[in-house]
Amino acid sequence: MRRKRKQSFLATIFTIGILVFSVQTIANEKAGYIAIIMDDLGSSAIRAEQLIQMPAQLTYSFLPHTPYAEQYAQVAHQQGKEVMLHLPMQPMSDKDMGPGGLSQNMSQAKFITTVREAIQAIPFAVGVNNHMGSLLTRSVKNMHWLMQELKSRNNLYFVDSRTHGATVAGQIAERNHLRNTSRDIFLDHVIEKEAIDIQFERLLKRVKFSGYALAIGHPHSLTIEALEYWIKVIEEQDIQIVPVSKYIELIEGDRRIWQASLSLSRKAVKN
Repeated sequence: MRRKRKQSFLATIFTIGILVFSVQTIANEKAGYIAIIMDDLGSSAIRAEQLIQMPAQLTYSFLPHTPYAEQYAQVAHQQGKEVMLHLPMQPMSDKDMGPGGLSQNMSQAKFITTVREAIQAIPFAVGVNNHMGSLLTRSVKNMHWLMQELKSRNNLYFVDSRTHGATVAGQIAERNHLRNTSRDIFLDHVIEKEAIDIQFERLLKRVKFSGYALAIGHPHSLTIEALEYWIKVIEEQDIQIVPVSKYIELIEGDRRIWQASLSLSRKAVKN
């Protein structure tokens, strides 16, 4: 009996070793991967043009009903870049959300209509992230309405910008079996050259630790200048910049492998 248990344990350890080796092999193809979302696009043609022309697979998130959103969403798509909807959501402050904003006092019908109109305003959008939303992303009811609607719209993915620590958006996306992820680093929370460089350094450290990270930036001139420099640094370190859809696919693949290895290790303990 002891021999059988030992053999079963060794077989499980061997299987886990293969799975871990597979993860390491995938990771070693590149030193890691990063998704970078550029938010708040649509109000400036010049900034949109500058960002879309960058030689990297950035992801472009457009505010609905802004003057240049539709035009440059099409341009980004034509150039093989990924497009998102940057959906305005109610903040804790009285700051204006802009057109297409979602608030807690909306009826469900009004809420859903507003979401649909915003999606229709951004051609080729394959995902959504929140603009502001420090109040709305804490509402289970409103997030449930949102995730159900995104699920029904060709399963658009959702990125929680994490504008508040108590957000439930990711949890509700999971409950609705909607592809999702969340922001790790804000690149330009402080719009100063030194501060932005520090955030890029934090981004690289996070990737070296976990193998992946998602950053969000905005179309400030200092951010664009920093991107031109840091994209080269990232690529020189053999880290791949990927669209958000690919990023979600990669991290979900890693999770499945680790979950399988954990499941096998539990069985080994029981044996």
